[in-house]
Amino acid sequence: MAVKFWYAIEWGYQSGLIVEASPMSKTTGNTCDKQPGQAQYGGVTQKGSGDSDGIYYHNSQEMGTIWSYTSEFDRDQWFFTRLYGSQFDDIVGWWYANEKLSFATWKNIGGGKFSKVSDLDTKLFCNTRGIWWVDINNDGYDDFLCVSPNGDTLASINNRDGTASSPPTFRNIGTIKGNVGYKQDRVRWGDIDGDGRADYMIIDDSGNIHAWRNSGISDTPTWQPLGLRFTAKGMGDQRGVRFEDINGDGRDDWLWVDDRGATTTWTNSRSCKKGKPGDGLNVAWRQGFWKGASSGPTHAGVGANGRDRIHFARIYGEAAFGLLPKADYVYLQSTKQSDGRFKFDMKVWKNTGGGSTKLKADGNKYCNMFGHEDGRQDYVWTLSTGKMTVWPNLGKKSVSGDNDVFWGVPKDLWNPGKNYDRRDLHLVDWNDDGACDIAWVDPDNNNKVSVWLNNYKKTGAFDWTYLADPAPQLNCPEKRGVGIHDLAVRFADISNNKMSDYICIQPDGRFYGWTHNSDGSWEKIAQFKKAEGIDRANIRFGNVNGRGGEDMIWVDKYTGDATVYINNGKMDTGGSNWWFLKSGKQYAGSWAGTCQYFPDLDGDGRADLHSIMATFDNRGETFFNRCGMTDATGDDAGWAPGQDPGFGALPPPGSDEKPGSGGGVPVLSSTCKETCWNVAENKETKCKNDGTEWDMEPRDDGVPEDVLTIHKFAAIGDSYSAGIGAGSRLGSIYDAFEDGSGKFATLSLCNIR
Repeated sequence: MAVKFWYAIEWGYQSGLIVEASPMSKTTGNTCDKQPGQAQYGGVTQKGSGDSDGIYYHNSQEMGTIWSYTSEFDRDQWFFTRLYGSQFDDIVGWWYANEKLSFATWKNIGGGKFSKVSDLDTKLFCNTRGIWWVDINNDGYDDFLCVSPNGDTLASINNRDGTASSPPTFRNIGTIKGNVGYKQDRVRWGDIDGDGRADYMIIDDSGNIHAWRNSGISDTPTWQPLGLRFTAKGMGDQRGVRFEDINGDGRDDWLWVDDRGATTTWTNSRSCKKGKPGDGLNVAWRQGFWKGASSGPTHAGVGANGRDRIHFARIYGEAAFGLLPKADYVYLQSTKQSDGRFKFDMKVWKNTGGGSTKLKADGNKYCNMFGHEDGRQDYVWTLSTGKMTVWPNLGKKSVSGDNDVFWGVPKDLWNPGKNYDRRDLHLVDWNDDGACDIAWVDPDNNNKVSVWLNNYKKTGAFDWTYLADPAPQLNCPEKRGVGIHDLAVRFADISNNKMSDYICIQPDGRFYGWTHNSDGSWEKIAQFKKAEGIDRANIRFGNVNGRGGEDMIWVDKYTGDATVYINNGKMDTGGSNWWFLKSGKQYAGSWAGTCQYFPDLDGDGRADLHSIMATFDNRGETFFNRCGMTDATGDDAGWAPGQDPGFGALPPPGSDEKPGSGGGVPVLSSTCKETCWNVAENKETKCKNDGTEWDMEPRDDGVPEDVLTIHKFAAIGDSYSAGIGAGSRLGSIYDAFEDGSGKFATLSLCNIR
């Protein structure tokens, strides 16, 4: 078939029927409205950079017996729970008295020591096999859950009012999650997505884990199905499955404990893989090992039967900077005494391991650090302790291949000399000089601001002028969450004067703050935007249409699709002091929302879509948000007269052919019998046209409309040389006509193959 196309095209060119295309007219300016799904692919602009702490390797220090207690009973009555906050686990042991469930309580006072306080009342009676202590509202304090025998879950909320002598009180809020067809023994609770709120999970008959995300923004959870989130590892007894944050990154890991305490560990990390509601958020799981090993368990066990005596708890509360404490290994040894009572000795192995907590993709930031005149943003990678490295933006419009780079040689940007959590560091333009400065918000002091002014445009070097408290009025009482994007404070140029404004964001997405005026003063805005019921972790800012201040962008955490709220300026609108007009989905995501960024990488004043493709290697691709028409270039080597495809000599045209007559295609011998197909009825039929009329000039004169419909169908996204229907966009010709794209048509199969 290809030879026929070659003869037709080559003879048409020699006859003057193929001419150069007219010049394209391009829209000028950079302030056009963005069209959904319209972008120019810029290639893999980020090749992988940054540091990580690798996989989890466990190590431990044996601490011996640090607590003992003699009880009347040995009935799995002991639990570890964070009653007073996230640093330590306290000890509770249930007992019944006067038809009431109570808990004897020992407060963890640090250093492996415990202090007895008064008994705890959860205000919720529970079958003890269904007891869970987890945080369901992201306040850092464990709440009390009761899973009923049929799998329903009830909750009582920790009021956070515990003292040195008494435990906190609790408030019963009733049922928070109905069962999903699995009973009490198949239910697990743990924070699988790292947002600080425990999620509901079940173990199916094959040992796989299915999860429902706790998406609540108050004490009462709401639920989003996540689907299958962990595939069974063939370990055996599902009673050994635990979810614990072994390494302190705020994400619960999958542990399997055998009957003698040996533990297999798979750590839970953030993933860039795209999902959808009901099948996402994806998790990047990696197996951890004992230090120096490459197989086997992380914890060797205690050599005695009884997995229920093994616990994982924050006994010592020791944490690396920016992380939560790691879970220590606890063995509650029980010895029956001569008087019939049971002595419990708590033996602890302090966790001294680490890894799988700091991903390369966690350090990404983008801002114009060099003060480029066109405003294009550079790439800044931030260490977990605050040190920054910058890659200059070379100003390219795209890259291709591994050797084509978008960024220049990296430079040391900022070394603060002390530890600053990278979640509290922001790149801003504080003084409208076009070069980004560094702002730090103090999470322990109402997010008060300190600033380092960038002097690069003055000195040609990255030296800094420190401002300890440049705007005393700025403050935000909200607390950032556990996740890398769950920030209480962001900076964005909402007021459109090239200076960064201070934005305080509540968990439900409502935000208020201050605009930074051109004279250096600040104006309080009581409410920029009302709550939209969306997680603040999914809120971004960027100038989508190139005009006005920065727009609000909400990123779908599953798909990476982004809905834009256009910034229409200061205006009182239904309780808000700024008008953000919802304009629908403007960016089509290829990766999960947690991996989407919206910097201006080509210097046209418009927010591009920059997508990190994997959290471990930190490679990223860019989709540029541009105005005007796009001159798309194919991937072939080009065509020029005289190229020889190896088809032999070109046959001469007939003597009566003239350029422009609609002919000029040499007569070629038939290679198969004439067979026609009625695509409306999907069957062979008598031939009326030979199948060439619909693709010859003049194609609109004297050709039946049904045949013209065939032409229009065949032109949609298919390769003629491969055959109609070869393109992935279409099913079959019959499908198209069955759906109503034609009334009746015939097609010569011989001439279209």
